[in-house]
Amino acid sequence: MIIAVTNQKGGVAKTTSTIALSGLLAESSSCLVVDFDPQGNLTTGLGIKIQPGQMTAYEVLTDRKQSASETIIDTEYGIKLIPADISLASGEKQILTSADNSRILRKKLNPLRQEFAHILIDCPPSLGMLTLNALMAADAVLIPVQCQFFALEGLRQLLETIESLRDEDTHPNLQILGVLPTMADRTLTTQDALKTLKTKLPGVKIFEPVPKSVQFPESNLARQPIHRYTTERKLIEPYQEIAREMAEQE
Repeated sequence: MIIAVTNQKGGVAKTTSTIALSGLLAESSSCLVVDFDPQGNLTTGLGIKIQPGQMTAYEVLTDRKQSASETIIDTEYGIKLIPADISLASGEKQILTSADNSRILRKKLNPLRQEFAHILIDCPPSLGMLTLNALMAADAVLIPVQCQFFALEGLRQLLETIESLRDEDTHPNLQILGVLPTMADRTLTTQDALKTLKTKLPGVKIFEPVPKSVQFPESNLARQPIHRYTTERKLIEPYQEIAREMAEQE
C-alpha cells in the first residue's frame, strides 16, 4: 500500500509523523519511505547525509530510465529510504513541460509494490507538481493537521484537489486514509478544532489526536522514531492506530 503523507501547510508534524509511522511498520513488515520534499527533512531525520554523487529522488523524478530501486538506501530500525535534498526543487521545474508529468512517480514506485508492504511518501508543504505526483502514485492519503482554526481552513484546497482527481477519472480510486490531528493540547482551541474536523468532514476517519510534546523535537534530534525514544503511550498510540488501519486495508 502506498500512502502520501501530505498537507500544503507546513509545521503540522508531517515528517515527524512519517518517521513515527514507518518506524512502527518496519518492525513487522517491509517499509519504504520516499522523501519527496526538497527540504530533505525526512532524510536528515533518519540520520542520512547525502554524499556527492549519491542518487536521490531527483534522479527518480527526472531520469525516465532511472530505477527507483537503485536509489534506495538502508537506515536504522529497518526503514528503507529514497532520500532527497534541495536538487529536487530543480527537478520539479524540469518536468513541468514533460509529457505525462504527473504520473512519473507512480510508474517508478509501482514495481516496488511486491517488495514493500508499505510505502510512505513525505510530501512538500505545497500543492505543486511534486505533491501531485505523490497523490497520483498513492492508494490513499494521510493528512496531518495541526489543531488550530487556520490550519483547518487550509485543508479545503487539498481536499478539493483530491476530489478533482477522482471526478476527472484521473485517479478515481484515491482514498483518504484519514486526518491526523497533531499538536493537541487541553485548550479550547484544540477542542474546537477537533469538533470542527468531525463536523466538516463527515465520513472521513479522524484519528486519535497526537498530543503536543517536547519529546517529538527531541526524538527528531536523536534521529529516532517516537516509539524508540519514549515509552509514553499517549504519544505512540495514535500512530499504532494508523498502522493497524493500514494493515486492515492491505
